Amino acid sequence: MKAVLVALVLAAACVLAAGHQAHAETQTLPTEQGTLDVQLVYDDVIMPGEETKIKVDFLNPVTGQTQVHIDYTITITRDGEQVFGPTDLIHTSPGTITLPVQFRNAGVHSLGFTVEGIWFQPIPAEAVSFEIPVGEDASAPAAAPDTAVIPPWVKSNAGWWADGLIDDATFVSGIEYLIRSGILVVPAADAASDPGSDADGGGGGGEDAPGPQIPPWVKSNAGWWADGLIDDATFVGALQFLITAGIIQV
Repeated sequence: MKAVLVALVLAAACVLAAGHQAHAETQTLPTEQGTLDVQLVYDDVIMPGEETKIKVDFLNPVTGQTQVHIDYTITITRDGEQVFGPTDLIHTSPGTITLPVQFRNAGVHSLGFTVEGIWFQPIPAEAVSFEIPVGEDASAPAAAPDTAVIPPWVKSNAGWWADGLIDDATFVSGIEYLIRSGILVVPAADAASDPGSDADGGGGGGEDAPGPQIPPWVKSNAGWWADGLIDDATFVGALQFLITAGIIQV
């Protein structure tokens, strides 16, 4: 295998997992149609080149108990490249297996299972995939932040803009720079909620200015925020609108 050496013991009679160590990570996810839950337990730090054991339980989502007699396949990918599998169809009688695995390289690996049978009866294939970091510095891809991070001095800039001391273009370019540099963190906007989608353009550059214009309510929000009349979340909502509208480009 190119990127990872995976040693999997795939006997027909799978070995029950031994008790896991105190420092362990647990992930539980449903298969695509929710027929089963699959739970993984593994060491919190997995180092490349060292064997680790991953305990896998196939669970009945209604009872929470282990589901016996499961037919499944395994696939492992890294950076979108398949590095192991898919295996032939494997059967576990107890519904609990232990996979000895040795990852060659650091990075986030996707360990995928496709369930194709329960209690000796075939079912339409249902897949589930888990992200497993390998190496001390590896981590699963970070989710988009759900909390804004705003340096205090940005409030002064917003006040100057609201007071007409800096123009629209300067304010927008400054915000764009701060976001791109990671100094100002603005969570992704919910596309379903657009606080100013029906507002008039007409902020800064005049009627003949090309491209979308900043609605007046955004500048009002900036001034109110600078004066402490509205909270950070309300001001961030205005920035999210400007990003969604393509006025702020990041």
